[in-house]
Amino acid sequence: MITRSLNPVARGDVRARLGSARGVRIQTLYLLMCSAFLLLSLPPEIGRLDLRDANLLLILFAVQLVAVTYLCSGSASMELLVEGEKGLPDLTLSGFSPRVIALGKATSSAAYAVCLVAIALPLVGLASAVRGAGVGTVLGAGVLTAAVGTAAGTWGAWLAGRFSSDFTRSFIHWVMLAALLGGTALLPPRWWAASPLRVLDHVVRSGWTPSVAVSAVGYLMVGAVGAWLIERHVRDARALEGGG
Repeated sequence: MITRSLNPVARGDVRARLGSARGVRIQTLYLLMCSAFLLLSLPPEIGRLDLRDANLLLILFAVQLVAVTYLCSGSASMELLVEGEKGLPDLTLSGFSPRVIALGKATSSAAYAVCLVAIALPLVGLASAVRGAGVGTVLGAGVLTAAVGTAAGTWGAWLAGRFSSDFTRSFIHWVMLAALLGGTALLPPRWWAASPLRVLDHVVRSGWTPSVAVSAVGYLMVGAVGAWLIERHVRDARALEGGG
């Protein structure tokens, strides 16, 4: 099983998110939502209303991106409580080293994001094929979505440890999501590579290009910074506890 190859922190997170009752319900709702937008993206030749003026394939990709990003960050930040998952405050009191905790949270975010993209792949692939999009479009959208979800999940895990107040943590979490998904879209054209939604638009129009890979790598680097902050937070929290 894939979880056996993960470190113990990531293994616990992935098992909880994918195998718990609430985790299964979340995946089911996610797939139902993707299915609904798949139906909207079908062309009128299949018997639906003509909505070709709107780029419905882009909307499907965008909805998936938003959903994966929120599910990754919400689970890691404890805004979406899943049975069996240990947040950063609990792990700080555990016997795991700070590096193992940081690596585990980053890995679980990546694994969860990839799993969410993978389980929706048949739906996304069908919508892309019906609309005449190539494999490069599906690949580019999937890689970008997984990278953004990884970064958001890792930073969400840091938020869970950094802010003890549920209100403060939730507020900052939503500000972070708004900046990531909305604020970056308002940047001037030279910075559009930083906007997941702008890059998705490029993917739909041009398919896979090197610029998509650059954006994905950039977000993985953002996730690496989040993992470093998690490790530093755990070290500082333990030093403070020991000094007290």
